[in-house]
Amino acid sequence: MFSCTSSPSRGRPDAGSDASSDSVDLIDADADAGNPEDCRQRLFEDVMIPVGDGAQLAAFVVRPANPACRVPVVLVQTPYGKQNFRAEFFDNPVAEHPLFQSRDYGFVVLDWRGFFGSSNAPAVSLTRGYGEDGYDVVGWIARQPWSDGSVGTWGVSALCRVQYQTAVLRPAALKAAVPIFCQMNYTYLETYPGGVIRREYMQFLGAYFGAGVWEAHPTRDTWWTWAERYYNPSDVAAPMMVVAGWFDLYNTGGIDTYHELVAGSDPAVRDGHRLLAGPWHHYASGGESTGTRPLTEQEMLWFDGTREIERWSLRFFDAHLRGLSGAGWDDRVVFRAANEADWETSLEWPPADVTEHAWSLSTDGALRESGATVGVRTLPVNPFDPSPTLGGQTLLSTYDHGPTRQDEVVAREDAAVFVTGPVSTPLRLTGLARVELTASVTTIDGDVAVRLTDVDPEGNHTLITDGIARLSLPSPYDTRTLLTPLAPVEVRVDLTNHVAWTVQPGHRLGLIVTGSNYARFDVNPHNGAAFFTGAGVAADLTLQLGPEAVLRVQIR
Repeated sequence: MFSCTSSPSRGRPDAGSDASSDSVDLIDADADAGNPEDCRQRLFEDVMIPVGDGAQLAAFVVRPANPACRVPVVLVQTPYGKQNFRAEFFDNPVAEHPLFQSRDYGFVVLDWRGFFGSSNAPAVSLTRGYGEDGYDVVGWIARQPWSDGSVGTWGVSALCRVQYQTAVLRPAALKAAVPIFCQMNYTYLETYPGGVIRREYMQFLGAYFGAGVWEAHPTRDTWWTWAERYYNPSDVAAPMMVVAGWFDLYNTGGIDTYHELVAGSDPAVRDGHRLLAGPWHHYASGGESTGTRPLTEQEMLWFDGTREIERWSLRFFDAHLRGLSGAGWDDRVVFRAANEADWETSLEWPPADVTEHAWSLSTDGALRESGATVGVRTLPVNPFDPSPTLGGQTLLSTYDHGPTRQDEVVAREDAAVFVTGPVSTPLRLTGLARVELTASVTTIDGDVAVRLTDVDPEGNHTLITDGIARLSLPSPYDTRTLLTPLAPVEVRVDLTNHVAWTVQPGHRLGLIVTGSNYARFDVNPHNGAAFFTGAGVAADLTLQLGPEAVLRVQIR
């Protein structure tokens, strides 16, 4: 492992794309293109692209004005409006976008069928989905006179998942893909971490795509078995650079997908897959969807302001679309921890040098490596006044995104707070974390929610990641068994995200335990119902503390 102290695209004037500060000239297709001497000048052209069922899909093309120029092409497929994408990534006069300002590529940005300019296209069906459209569009691009026949795909969130749907159909011209902040398949734990539905996530999906199918399967039944295997990594025959954010809601699913690709994709491309991970929330790259508000000052701390995602994407495309030998990199994993300046590389994730460290929850509020005192802590849990979600792995714009101060959570009577002593050397959290303890509740069901925090010298808790467990629905989440009130239950809470976070000297590691975390997770009504629909009862949650109540974290 070694540190990379500079951006991947800097300091390489003779290798990789020319994405210098000289902007690419962009003109509309009906403008006079003149007689350009090179491929610098580009045309914007609105097109309708035919696909296999006879539909026409709306797109714009950015291509060389010089008809003699043939370039590799990057395809973006979006449900959020191609014009919105153009406004941010091509027309924004102040934003730097190294990939989309590159002179070495053409671009096609497409409205999904049923959305925006493609709203008149027939809806998706059992035989025609977004992946089939992607397959046809990749072929269309490869046949255009301004294309050199090599196509890559790029995109975030929904624009990410459609890349997997396209890739598994193996379009011949698809040579590389950069799926950012998503995972290949829908999974139970993506939707129901710890057996509890992610309520604000469902609110977002319901607004755009409908959420009924997910709510119809609150246990891990055969539908989930089918959904989790719907797309097969073995059908992927193009190298992929999977991008994950430590504070993104798809963090674990994206990293799991990367591991599945390395182990199970077409053998010819397994060595080409890469993982890029950094201190980003879901909106860190900008322009993912419409209707989002401006990011706050706190959220901008975890925004990709230096466009590292695009810089690494450009380098990945240079290696696989342009065949530049100096553009690739050997180590499979490139990552940067929160609160660290340097990029690091590793052959695997988590890195081979991580170890698991344990702290016990003591009755005096300490996280102790030894000597934790035994006792209980009882917390009130009111479904009509739940512990509020403050930041984290959120999607809806009504909630903060990423690491956020937990002042309101800590101040409530329904929170049990535990902290280590101040660390004297950097404590590098690197990988996964979980909490194991015994709990009981006065009703027939309950939840245990935990938040892992960084505590500054003034005692302020900043969220790193969180997790929850429904007591009636333990792993493997296929059978709900209602509780006997007050009967002790062994609980394991897996925190939802992989983390790379450095607790700096003088700071402390913190853990907040509550009976809810709404609206990131649904409220437990405590009456045996799978969801909170307005009816519920209050409960008391009792935690058994001492050496057997343990926080386990992977560290370096």
